[in-house]
Amino acid sequence: MIINRVRYLKGPNYFAYTPTICIELDLEELEEKPSDTISGFNEKLLNALPNLGNHTCSKGYRGGFAERLRQGTWMAHILEHMAIELQNMAGIDVIRGKTVMMEKKGHYQVTFEYQEPEAGLQAFLAAKEIAEAILKGEKEVHVQSYVKKIEDLYYKNKLGPSTEAIFMAAQKKNIPVERIGEDSLLRLGTGSRQKYVQATISSQTSSIAVENACDKSLTKSILKGCGLPVPEGAIAHSIEEIFDAADRLGFPLVIKPYNGRQGQGVITHIKNKDELFNVINCLEAYVEKFIVERHIEGHDYRLLIVNGELLATSLRLPPYVIGNGKETIRRLIEKENRNSLRGNGHEKPMSKIPLTHTVTCYLEKTNRTLGSIPKQGELVQVAGNANLSTGGKAIDVTEQVHPTIKKMAVAAAKAIGLDIAGIDFICEDISMPLDHSRTAIIEVNAAPGIRMHHYPSEGKKRDVGKAIIDYLFPSREDAAIPIIAVTGTNGKTTTTRMIHYFLSNDKTMVGMTNSDGVYIGEEIVDQGDCSGPISAGMVLAHPEVDVAVLETARGGILREGLAFRQCNVGIITNVSEDHLGCDGMDTMEDLVKLKRLIAEVVMDTGYCILNADDPKVAQMGAYTDGEVIYTSTDPSQPLVKEAIKGGQKVWFVNEQGMILHSSDSVTQPFMECTEIPITISGMARHNIANLLQALAAAHTQGISLDELRKKAVTFMPDTNLSKGRFNLKKLNERTIIIDYAHNEAGLKAIFETVSAYNRKHLITVLAGPGDRVDEELIRLAKAAAIHSDLFIIKEDDDLRGRKPFEVAELLQEAAVEAGLHKDRTRIVLNELDAFVNAWEASRPGDLLLFFYTDFEYVEKFFQKVSSNRLSAQ
Repeated sequence: MIINRVRYLKGPNYFAYTPTICIELDLEELEEKPSDTISGFNEKLLNALPNLGNHTCSKGYRGGFAERLRQGTWMAHILEHMAIELQNMAGIDVIRGKTVMMEKKGHYQVTFEYQEPEAGLQAFLAAKEIAEAILKGEKEVHVQSYVKKIEDLYYKNKLGPSTEAIFMAAQKKNIPVERIGEDSLLRLGTGSRQKYVQATISSQTSSIAVENACDKSLTKSILKGCGLPVPEGAIAHSIEEIFDAADRLGFPLVIKPYNGRQGQGVITHIKNKDELFNVINCLEAYVEKFIVERHIEGHDYRLLIVNGELLATSLRLPPYVIGNGKETIRRLIEKENRNSLRGNGHEKPMSKIPLTHTVTCYLEKTNRTLGSIPKQGELVQVAGNANLSTGGKAIDVTEQVHPTIKKMAVAAAKAIGLDIAGIDFICEDISMPLDHSRTAIIEVNAAPGIRMHHYPSEGKKRDVGKAIIDYLFPSREDAAIPIIAVTGTNGKTTTTRMIHYFLSNDKTMVGMTNSDGVYIGEEIVDQGDCSGPISAGMVLAHPEVDVAVLETARGGILREGLAFRQCNVGIITNVSEDHLGCDGMDTMEDLVKLKRLIAEVVMDTGYCILNADDPKVAQMGAYTDGEVIYTSTDPSQPLVKEAIKGGQKVWFVNEQGMILHSSDSVTQPFMECTEIPITISGMARHNIANLLQALAAAHTQGISLDELRKKAVTFMPDTNLSKGRFNLKKLNERTIIIDYAHNEAGLKAIFETVSAYNRKHLITVLAGPGDRVDEELIRLAKAAAIHSDLFIIKEDDDLRGRKPFEVAELLQEAAVEAGLHKDRTRIVLNELDAFVNAWEASRPGDLLLFFYTDFEYVEKFFQKVSSNRLSAQ
């Protein structure tokens, strides 16, 4: 078996709405060996991965996959299920998968859900190795070693529990969320409404407040100045100063690094000078300053404040082990660390107890070492603090907190200036009123961990992640700018450009992606074909964009999925044969399903704008949660009549060429097609169709009909507003039309439009994209040949796997077969040379159609003409 290609489809995609790995796999000789023909394979596989027997598969019931194995299924399908199961065994909750046969025999697209890409790919590689080991007849397959590797990768790369809780809460509330980089930075929301969260520090958090919280001495000073309880203490720069502070403060004491974090290096409850002597040599040598404080007797609590409200409180217990009279403290800690709830760092609900300097120091305080053997049943505390990061436990006590303590915690957060804060507090009983003489605020934490509240060792879980999201964004509308997504076979770019133009004004910054660039307002920030998810991501991430208008082409969806989980407006222009045979899109049904994705991701409060004149598009209304708006250039369209009768929103053209808008069964005229430049005096039916959808989209965003009328008459089909889409130039008594049409349907639309033009001869310059199947290229050539007096055939700079002249000669043969004499065809491979050849062959009164691939060649051609270096006969 050979892996030919791996794709990570991060957004909604052809196969699923969740992140999906797509692997193109060549089964080689195994294509001839379904599972029922491989002796002993099924039994060994189910023995190695017993839970595969519970997979439902397409059967829809438990045990369905095992039944498929017995009946005979192919190895690609088996690997799909194995990759899902191996992830499940590693603690990764995934369920979806699908295996699709490709056009080439033995080649498959194996797709399955993932949560973390490296772990997901490793699951497939492990599945492949396990299957190959079984096929080779190896007696033992150590599945757990594979599972451990997947698990390690998952926890190494995934978000920490605090950040993950916020991430999941955002998704649950339908707030766009994206991890930035490899650490804990999240971008929440889109465009001008976006905010950031780093761990639990938000865009709203004051940097001064964070600085205050990080300076422990300053924190104490601020709190003390507000009358809030803090322990007596002093700053020490040396061992001598530590002993001097101890003499002044008295015992018991706490010593901690001045700039410490997560409880590291903290030594508590030092009861006398002997214990102080025992621990003094354990202090971290690199620490320049220490805080020495009076130890306050009581329990250690963490109170979590968000936006001035106490949301959760945990009783934190230091890590401990219980002796059995036989094993050392080291051995007891190692056994406890194998608890499935404990992990490295913050990866699991509890952290492993660190076998570090901090533990040995604490044990030395009571003359113990890691080699000491506690008595049977003896409880031995192994660290002086109760931080989860040092192995502590947390018990939820939120409902026990006395109102006076709640008030104190809120005041402490406000005093430091934090919107999200963790207040570390010591007292005997948190359910009793605040007693300043017997309690103390130990620390005020910026970026407090919320793992303990989501995964307490005991007590009720508190959804702090949701509270943080609710604080940052009361609703989705506060977080997400409107997204208008445009897909289809033809007309996407023109429709997208018109919507951008209709929505733009002094108060609204519109971001746009299309097939020639990324635009922020009128500024182009990237050039080239920018109709994929990376370009869409640029617009959605730009902090000044108020509305996103995104051309969404098939290639980007297939490569990475969508850049958004949902859109406010989804537009499907049309669906016709194009790119069939590429990337697994072998049939029209495949293409329809792919384009339909935009309809499927429209929000239930959004709009799905469908071309009612295309039956394949019109049927997509059954797949959307949004309100369907139909558009039509056919006044006799039954679907439109029915929609108007039912009170739906409709944009259509009547027999007289008037554009009408209907809503709530009230129909009113908009404008005559002939008055709108983009319709080319009403002749360009395809542009009328694009215009209707653009008008419908802009109107859903609150643009009035009067404003749309003003915009419609000023949108010109020129190189400024609609570059490369039916741009018309008149030179030396010739008419030149430049367009990007590159499939049969697009070509026919252009020839239909120019059929009303007066001309002597029609000269067409055209190339056939090399990644199209021969049948599609032949239809393209015949469409051109039927309408042309001279057909000049060029080739793209990128041959897309074809040989030079291969496509050009195929087009020439098809043109001749369609009835155009061979003398009326020419092959001129270079695009610029082809345009020049057409110009030189033209006469006054001729019409030249330049179907370009690279607009730069169009610009160079006109530069030559304007500099008089070219002469027409």
